[in-house]
Amino acid sequence: MDLVDLATCADDFDAEVARTPKIDRFCSTTAWILPASSALMPPRAPFTLRGKAGYFAAMRGVHAAGFPYIEPVELAWGLAAPLIGADADALVEEVVAMLAGRRDWQLAILSGHTIDGPQRRALERVLPPRWEQRRGTPTIRHVASLDGGIDGFLARRSRDLRKSIRKSLRAAESAGVEFAHVRAGPDEAIALYERIQRVEARSWKATDGVGISQGAMRAFYAEMLPRLCARGEQRTLFARSGGEDIGYVLGAVLEGEYRGLQFSYNDAFSHLGVGGLLQYNQVVALCDEGVGRYDLGTEMDYKRRWAEEIVETEMLVLVR
Repeated sequence: MDLVDLATCADDFDAEVARTPKIDRFCSTTAWILPASSALMPPRAPFTLRGKAGYFAAMRGVHAAGFPYIEPVELAWGLAAPLIGADADALVEEVVAMLAGRRDWQLAILSGHTIDGPQRRALERVLPPRWEQRRGTPTIRHVASLDGGIDGFLARRSRDLRKSIRKSLRAAESAGVEFAHVRAGPDEAIALYERIQRVEARSWKATDGVGISQGAMRAFYAEMLPRLCARGEQRTLFARSGGEDIGYVLGAVLEGEYRGLQFSYNDAFSHLGVGGLLQYNQVVALCDEGVGRYDLGTEMDYKRRWAEEIVETEMLVLVR
C-alpha cells in the first residue's frame, strides 16, 4: 500500500466511501475527517495508504508514554471508519499484511465499523493471534426511516410526540414564526456560517459553552461547511420571527441519507417548541426531496423519540 495525500485524492476517496458497506458514510468522508483532524485532533503524521482494494485512512502519532500508535483520521467521537473499500475481505488482508510488515507502531485503533459488518468479520479471520485485541465502548447512533413520506414518519412516532408537534405548529403559526430553507453555494458558505453563529450566540449552548460558537468546535464547522456547500450536500433551515432568525438546523445529505449536524435556537422562543419544529420541518423537506433515512447522530435522550433504528459501531484496539 502506498502513502497518499488525502486532501489531493479526496474525490476518489469519497467515491470509495460511498461504496463501502456497513459504515457511517458521511462521517468517513473527507468533509468530516479532514476538518476534524485539523480542528479537534492532536498533531500527528499522515498515515493514509491506498492499495488495490481501497484505503486505510489513518494517522500516526507517538503517545506521551513513548509508544507509537496508529489511529483513524477522526477519533474525537470515533465515528470515522479507517477501512474504506467495497471488498472488505481483500482490503483487510491488504491492511493487515501492511501492518504486519511495519515496525513503527505498537498500538493500532480501528473504529467506526459495525460489530456484525464485513470488516469486523474479515479482521477476526486474518488478524495474527499474537496481536492482542481489546474492545472499546460501542458508539450508538439513532436513525429514522423516512419511508412513506411525512405521514409514514409521523405514524412511526409516539402519540405524545405527534401531539406535541401539532401544538407547537399552532403556537408558531399564531406567533408568526416562519421557516426558510437555504441552499448555499461555496461562495456563500462564510456568510451562511456567520448567520448560523448569530443564532447560536443567543442560545443556551453558547451560554454553557457546549455549542459551536467558540473554540475547536467553531473551527471544525467553519472548515466543514464550505466543503458541504461546494458539493451541494449542505441542508440548512432557519426559523424566523419579525424578520430575524430565531433558530436553525444544519445537516448534510449523502447517498440518500441525511446526517443531522447541529441545531439551536434563541432561548426567548423556547416556549414555542422551536427546536422540535425545526426538526419536523427539516424532515418534511427531506421527505419531499426523496431522502430515505435520517441519521440523528450519536446517542442523546431526545433522539430516541425521533428515530426507530439503532446503529452501533465499535472500537477495536490492536496491541503488538
